Amino acid sequence: MKANSKDIEWLLNNATQYHISKETGIAQSKLSNLKTGKIKIENLTFKIASNLTNFSKKLQKKP
Repeated sequence: MKANSKDIEWLLNNATQYHISKETGIAQSKLSNLKTGKIKIENLTFKIASNLTNFSKKLQKKP
C-alpha cells in the first residue's frame, strides 16, 4: 500500500467526486472537503489515502 499526495491531487482535479466515490467507497462529502481544503491530504487516514492513490494510478494508466 502506498499513499501519494500528488496522485491524490491529480485524481481530485481529473475525476468527478461521484466517480471517485463510486469506485473507492469514500463519501462524496469527504472528497468535497478535500477538494475545498477543509480537510488536508496529510490528515487522511492511510487507508483512504492509499485507496485514492491506487485509483488515481489506475485512471492515469488508461489510454
